[in-house]
Amino acid sequence: MSEVAPGTWVLHDSSWGGAQIVVQHTDPLVVFRCKLFDLPDLEASNEAALFRKMLQLNGSDMVQGAYALEDSAVVVVEVLQSENLDENEFLAAVDSLTLAIVEHHDVLSELLS
Repeated sequence: MSEVAPGTWVLHDSSWGGAQIVVQHTDPLVVFRCKLFDLPDLEASNEAALFRKMLQLNGSDMVQGAYALEDSAVVVVEVLQSENLDENEFLAAVDSLTLAIVEHHDVLSELLS
């Protein structure tokens, strides 16, 4: 983990295929964010299938985090209260995003064509 600005850190892991988790602390919140990929121009049916799958994953696999669109990118975010944040909660948030990076990325990428 490296601090890139006051209150902002970037986590890297070789198993994430170049993805990064950005952690930003702005009291009272800690926001974990990872850009999975840029959203290409898709046929309406493919775009609907992608969004549907993201919503399904939000409901089944994402404990506190969620998939979202940020400009033209698919991101996964998790937000925690910083006041009583402990190491276990921090690591659980990182694990949640790691699941999205490692397991969900391929599932979602298949819907991009």
